[in-house]
Amino acid sequence: MKYFFIFIFALCYIVFNTNIGYTCTSPLWTHFTFQFQHAGIFHLIINSLSFICMFHLMQKFVNRWLLSVSIIASGFTASFLSMYSIPTVGASAMIYAMVGMFFSMLAFCPNIKIICKKKFAVFVVGVVAGLSISALKGSSNFLLHVCSLAIGGIFGTVIAISGRDNKKVILHPS
Repeated sequence: MKYFFIFIFALCYIVFNTNIGYTCTSPLWTHFTFQFQHAGIFHLIINSLSFICMFHLMQKFVNRWLLSVSIIASGFTASFLSMYSIPTVGASAMIYAMVGMFFSMLAFCPNIKIICKKKFAVFVVGVVAGLSISALKGSSNFLLHVCSLAIGGIFGTVIAISGRDNKKVILHPS
């Protein structure tokens, strides 16, 4: 499933331009499509690698279909809370939604154990660094990232509390 998303990212990058991104005056459908387009090849590569890693991690806890619907819905919802006059594009909304889901599931799922504290600390520092760069970089939609993180956290909390979909997993230091 994660590679299907990457295929769609690449296809959108090749076929479309940033017109499928959303702005404060764009059509409703762009609040969905922005998540699949990227502003440049470096943007595409970084988001694709981050997406693969987070999706792989989250599949350990959540069914891939539920995960896919949750992250797309998170990005879609967050886009309405963070509109600007220049187009916003990129999968970072879905990535930060998965990060939010992961953190909330750590808090509410007793089945999830962090074994390697150093690797987890590196992950947390990476998330904070990503958000900090986003806040300082004028062309990045920091508000979208924060809203996606929060909405993903809400989805993760609901999934964790329902207890029906999360799996027993211990994160090993490998």
